[in-house]
Amino acid sequence: MPKRPLKLETHTVSDSAMGYSRPVHLLRGPSDQPQRLCLLLDGELYLQKMNVVPVLHALLGRHALPPVTFAFMDHLNLTAREQDYTGNDQFGRFIADKVIPWLEQEIPGLRPGHHLIGGLSLSGLASAWLALQYPGHFRYCLSQSGSFWWNDQQFTKLAPQRSPLKTRFWLSVGDQETEVDAPPEVSQIEGVRNAHHALKKLGAIVHYHEYHGGHDLKYWRAELDQALPWLLAGNND
Repeated sequence: MPKRPLKLETHTVSDSAMGYSRPVHLLRGPSDQPQRLCLLLDGELYLQKMNVVPVLHALLGRHALPPVTFAFMDHLNLTAREQDYTGNDQFGRFIADKVIPWLEQEIPGLRPGHHLIGGLSLSGLASAWLALQYPGHFRYCLSQSGSFWWNDQQFTKLAPQRSPLKTRFWLSVGDQETEVDAPPEVSQIEGVRNAHHALKKLGAIVHYHEYHGGHDLKYWRAELDQALPWLLAGNND
């Protein structure tokens, strides 16, 4: 098991010029060696609803992950969540220009440019968008049932405009996520499949995981045991 129990600590990262202030919860990795950063959006969902800390503790305990610090950033409320996680350039600048530099200063040993960004549902869309926008920060992306149907699949249309990239993406979706609200929207599963194809054409390394089930936290929690090691373990580039 890890040499010490995982202790959650809470900070606030703010930028008054951009009008952002967000709680960031840290599970620090070892301070005496280089380590990765795993930044997860929708921090409230991962920590409270999904209870991921025991999962992470078990992964670290069996050495399935390299040394890593986990950071969970809250969305605050549903209005802010929808604004921030739908291709918001200002939110992207807040992450890239404020949150990441703060984390790199706060956590000794982080490797700039080798960070993981992750999220689920709407924040799964946001994590993929951030990885696409800021490949200099994010080498790895966890997108669990990402809402790629959003805004007539804007993400999939944006991807071909980007330069080739070698980012590793884990894209997952349930085989029961077939509902369509109204045309021209597509279902969750079709949106994820289309995003998968678009990223592959860019040269990204993509693992597409279609699980048996629907749009539910229990499936996202269960797949972390596979997703995080695939993204992080053995990748020292």
